[in-house]
Amino acid sequence: MNQKTSCSIVIPFRNEEKNLEILLPKLARVISKNKFDIEVFLVDDCSNDKSLIVCKSKKSLFENLKILKLNYPSGQTGAFKAAFKASKGEYLIRMDADLQDDPEDLPLFFEKFKKGSELVMGLRECRKHSRVLRLTSILYDSFILIMFNTPLHSNSGSYVGFKSHLVKNIPWRKNDHRYLPLIAIRRGAKNIGEVIVRHNPRIYGSSKYKPFNKIFFGIWEVIQFLIRLKRGKYDLK
Repeated sequence: MNQKTSCSIVIPFRNEEKNLEILLPKLARVISKNKFDIEVFLVDDCSNDKSLIVCKSKKSLFENLKILKLNYPSGQTGAFKAAFKASKGEYLIRMDADLQDDPEDLPLFFEKFKKGSELVMGLRECRKHSRVLRLTSILYDSFILIMFNTPLHSNSGSYVGFKSHLVKNIPWRKNDHRYLPLIAIRRGAKNIGEVIVRHNPRIYGSSKYKPFNKIFFGIWEVIQFLIRLKRGKYDLK
């Protein structure tokens, strides 16, 4: 292995050209100051704006930037499935492309990795989501705490880091990207850590998540996932 610890950062996107224009130079500056060997995966979930052009135009800012374009709309689950399969890092970090996850907080994850953490959850210090989305997350975390023994204060954050073997070769089902921390815990994540991260307001575009859908379909989806989890569908082979 390299002298520097390797880490893969995975960022899925769909129609985020204005946000990517700001995010990528900022991400490149943070990476240039770190002591990790980093590869960045930008995964295009069939954008119909100039997002892909923006990504290609910023490639020279990075030592190791890989752009993946999905053949058909697959959501974040499909994006993570493709990137995780291609990634080579000892660690994986997933983050959003909408600027709400701040690259300046990446060193917090790196420090936890260096101390042996295998799962690091980014706890959003002051959430900029709507009241409905915040309430949905509270209900979700409460339900998970009742049904699953998780040590995390929140299990619904988008800014999360893992030891890569814990999230490799997942038998992906729709929206399983939402449950990666629980899958990692089930697979034996050790030295679980949390870091307080900033949560910036979305400036451009709109959220792909619809509050009504999350509330109406969310409970049944979570129950189905927990049944699969309890039955060992995600266990390491």
